[in-house]
Amino acid sequence: MLGTMVVAACLAGPAFARTPHVPHKPHPPRQPRPPDAQPPDGGGDAAANVHLAVAQQGALPGRGTSLAWAPDGHALAVGGHFRPGRTTLRYDTKIYDVASNTVTRTFDCHYYWTVAEAWSANPYLGEVIVDGAADHVVKVWSADGAGSTRCVPGQFKAADGGLRRLSDVNGWITSLAFSPDGRFLAGASRDRTIRIWQIEPGANQGMVVRLWYDKTATNFTSVDWAPDGHALVTGDRSGRVAVWSFDPAADLWDDDTIARFAALGWEGQPGWFAAHAAQLARTPVWSEGGHKQVWRARFSPDGTQVGAAGTDGVVSVWAADSGRVVYRTAAPHATPFFGFDWSPDGTYLAGGGADGTIYVFTAADGALYDRLVGHQDGVTAVAWSPDGQTLASTASGALIAFVTHDYATGPDQSIILWRRR
Repeated sequence: MLGTMVVAACLAGPAFARTPHVPHKPHPPRQPRPPDAQPPDGGGDAAANVHLAVAQQGALPGRGTSLAWAPDGHALAVGGHFRPGRTTLRYDTKIYDVASNTVTRTFDCHYYWTVAEAWSANPYLGEVIVDGAADHVVKVWSADGAGSTRCVPGQFKAADGGLRRLSDVNGWITSLAFSPDGRFLAGASRDRTIRIWQIEPGANQGMVVRLWYDKTATNFTSVDWAPDGHALVTGDRSGRVAVWSFDPAADLWDDDTIARFAALGWEGQPGWFAAHAAQLARTPVWSEGGHKQVWRARFSPDGTQVGAAGTDGVVSVWAADSGRVVYRTAAPHATPFFGFDWSPDGTYLAGGGADGTIYVFTAADGALYDRLVGHQDGVTAVAWSPDGQTLASTASGALIAFVTHDYATGPDQSIILWRRR
């Protein structure tokens, strides 16, 4: 579906795909239509950069699409559409060091742009960074790895920090998240699936141990775990937010199914999905549609609520257990939302607007708290630091869009750190 590359099953150390991956030419994204009713007012116009201000702005060699903080807050992993001048380092993850305000390392090299990042102090793998891209692979890197000095598409080198390659994903990986206990890694994909890989050591380590397929999702675009690890929330390109239960004692496949799925390879998966659609379907705990594309959906830090922002211009907060709407809010002037995150203390919600502005709302009632002005493009990703004092952002428009498939340059090639005054 995404090319002709055939990749080996989960490997560590040097490995190369035999045939280059050629990503498909996407259709231009649908323009979001105005909501049927005017979304609730986010609190009127407000002065910009009042409670948070630009602390530093770092240069990126292209368009940033995804962000993940180091657990101690010293750096960020940045995915994107990179093409840094004369070097070949382009389909990769950049490590942005906060203290020096520079990109210090790069982990290469997928066959196409990286758009998903997660950074974890994992109890089984150590401190790791995982990235996902437009090829058929999720790569797991040692956060202490030396990084890459060159990029040959498909490479995965132990010397660069490569630990494990999770292969045979029949679609672009759009979001990645570790379970709170570190036993599992969840991945959202354009092939209309949510995959759960086992990270915990055992016979099935590195293998998909559960998957659900939902044709109506169009593409899954976001996945996040509940703090207790017993549920996940997803967003998708059809405009739906859904919460799904998860019990590893009951929900994982048996060993035979795990082995059969692993033997399919990415090319055999579409037919298998179609033939087993009923078995792969899951009924969410609750869901709500109608939000246009939902690029990010997140649990609150205490797990009692779910928040999401869509290109319908609405930020919604629901009760996590029932889907009851707690409130809806919006920017003072209607704009689609791309990036979205919840502050670690549960006090604020940050939404990245297509108008280049970040809107910060108080999480208790959805009132507009601040407008952060400084980007020159739609804000693709926002991420609060572990201590909640800094908000990182990067801007290249919608996560998956025609312009960002084709171009590595744009009006905004930066990462901005906003700190509380």
